[in-house]
Amino acid sequence: MHFLNFVLTLGLAFPGVQSIPAPSKPLYEVGSTSKTLHVARALPSGDLYPPQPPGAGPGKRGLLYNSDSNVEWSDYYVENSYVTYGTNGDVIRGDEINTWFSYVPTITVDAKLENGDWNHTVPILIEGGTKAMFASNEPDNPSQANLTPSQCVTVYKKFMQPYYGTVQLGTPAVNCGGGQAGLTYLEDFVQLCTGCAYNFVNLHYFVDRSQVNVTQYIQGLKDCVGLSVPAVQAKHEPLVGLPIVIGEFWLTGASEDEAGDLMDELLPWLDSNANVLFYQAFGGLLEGGFVNAAGTGLTPAGKAYGKLAT
Repeated sequence: MHFLNFVLTLGLAFPGVQSIPAPSKPLYEVGSTSKTLHVARALPSGDLYPPQPPGAGPGKRGLLYNSDSNVEWSDYYVENSYVTYGTNGDVIRGDEINTWFSYVPTITVDAKLENGDWNHTVPILIEGGTKAMFASNEPDNPSQANLTPSQCVTVYKKFMQPYYGTVQLGTPAVNCGGGQAGLTYLEDFVQLCTGCAYNFVNLHYFVDRSQVNVTQYIQGLKDCVGLSVPAVQAKHEPLVGLPIVIGEFWLTGASEDEAGDLMDELLPWLDSNANVLFYQAFGGLLEGGFVNAAGTGLTPAGKAYGKLAT
């Protein structure tokens, strides 16, 4: 995730939503999971759906959390038709948000480009309902995944590509809010990752309040989704026609009122945009994000995110 060490959807079944086709040959083996299904979860009402189909309505919003988050605040959104999943930048749910929410794992690796938990945990998560996974989180950012494009390709081919056709996979998440550097990295990655396949383009959008106001931030994000990313997609066949996921976004340093205005203006556009598959705001479960500093109620941004009056 951005600035913190955590890195996005799934919710209830909707009529007419098709499941991801299963490959002709299973890509993994699932053994007995009775002792380890705590890392997964199943919705009380049954099956999960694949990431929200473009333009199909509510359910596109997720909750980011880590060890610094007040995970109990996720209770405000239980059974909410707009907020349906959570992610923490790992393959283990850890200190969980409410187990009602689906979980989307993210691949992280050590200095040797290894992750000892991934291949035995992902099948458990899939059995528990996970249908989307995130690739490396901001590999172009020294404070995050910090991988060269070549290293990022190695990670993707080893840990993500084997599950293509079983769950939906995103490209490595780069920041579109910092000029063209992130998108240049994405292009370098795609060119090197021969034979790789993806289901969506994952991007982040962070800009500091000292640089732009709310209106300028929103226009910049719209330009990223509507102009910059499609321009990159048009040049690389594996990305052509893929929907966009905004894995993290926030106007860093915005006041509580500004964050509320941001959500009021931006969320309807994201929900109605057929090219935006799903998205999640950054830091909602951190103090002062979606819940006020006293922990007694939702901020304007928190109310808008769930369309709640609390």
